[in-house]
Amino acid sequence: MKSNTGRIVASVMISGACLYGALGPIAARSQSVDQDSAVMSGNDEERRAAAARAKDAAWKPSSTEAGLIQIGDSKNPGALKNFCLDADGNLLTCYAPQGNGPKNAPCIRVYSPKGQLLKTLPLEIKPGAICTARDGSIFVAGDGRVLKLDAAGKVLASADSPVAKETVTITKETEEMVKQMIQQSKRPLKEELAKMKTSLEKRRSEVTGVAVTEQDLFMVVPAPSDFTFRVYRFNLALAEPKLVVEKLRGCCGQMDIQTHDGKLWIPHNARHSVETRDRDGNELSKFGKAGRVKATDFGGCCEPKNLRVLPNGDVLAAESGPPTCIKRFSASGKFMEVVALADGSKGDCVRVTVEMSPDGRQYYLLDTTRDAIRVFAAKH
Repeated sequence: MKSNTGRIVASVMISGACLYGALGPIAARSQSVDQDSAVMSGNDEERRAAAARAKDAAWKPSSTEAGLIQIGDSKNPGALKNFCLDADGNLLTCYAPQGNGPKNAPCIRVYSPKGQLLKTLPLEIKPGAICTARDGSIFVAGDGRVLKLDAAGKVLASADSPVAKETVTITKETEEMVKQMIQQSKRPLKEELAKMKTSLEKRRSEVTGVAVTEQDLFMVVPAPSDFTFRVYRFNLALAEPKLVVEKLRGCCGQMDIQTHDGKLWIPHNARHSVETRDRDGNELSKFGKAGRVKATDFGGCCEPKNLRVLPNGDVLAAESGPPTCIKRFSASGKFMEVVALADGSKGDCVRVTVEMSPDGRQYYLLDTTRDAIRVFAAKH
């Protein structure tokens, strides 16, 4: 049986600390020779799983890759953060390059379904999450803020993230995790705790998802003092923020959110489940389980990463993998099909935003490793 400390460390690590990047220096120093064996073992397991999937007809996708919309520099990726579709099927992309100067100015780049750049909407924040309302309004968030824009990019309202300036405290669980890490790194505890606090303070400004209904905007943000996530509800004027969901666990710094018929849909990736909640955050239903072989299950360390609820209520679930893929489920969680398999993907633990064109003929999948959006065409 694991010790209590072991359970605490495992719980925090699966919530994203080990993969988030903010812990890169700490985690890198705590690597051991044992990890090489673990990686080799994991590779063997994945090879066996891949062989089993190849024999399963349920994994045959209903679409084929038909194109690529290149947004940023494929040789130096990192600028493309997210995207969504507007009512006309155009792609609104969150573009936030590193560095300063006019060439690196943050913006929303709007592309046609064929990949033609239609317009650029300058922003005063580096966008990381975006959605559109039925009236054409755009909600975009990043740098600890959320903006409401009209279709031309004019700012109609703005608000701070409720956690952007909240005080960070090192919890007992986080301290225990750091103590475990320094057993191998032999670094001073006080120094590592200070670095942890700095990492958490930086993380507060992230916004990992936004979604809108007829009366509310929902925003997903990291909790300020641990590696879980929270959901806050605003009105459409971006006022009256209220915490409605907390203690969501997501690794790789990812936690998406979608809405449909006034309800919240959350890919609780560290739990390998899809949750439905009402506007007050009360859980209504959930489905999903972990598994690398069956198409009905969610593979990888933490899947699905992203969702999109279609007009008829079907759910598209995107997994970063391996394998990187899109699956379709009914609203009740019944597996329907594998929509797409992204050939050549390494299965990196990253955001994989998914969308379907208004006519249902094309599917779009975010590829942050190439600063591009992959396009899949339905076979039938």
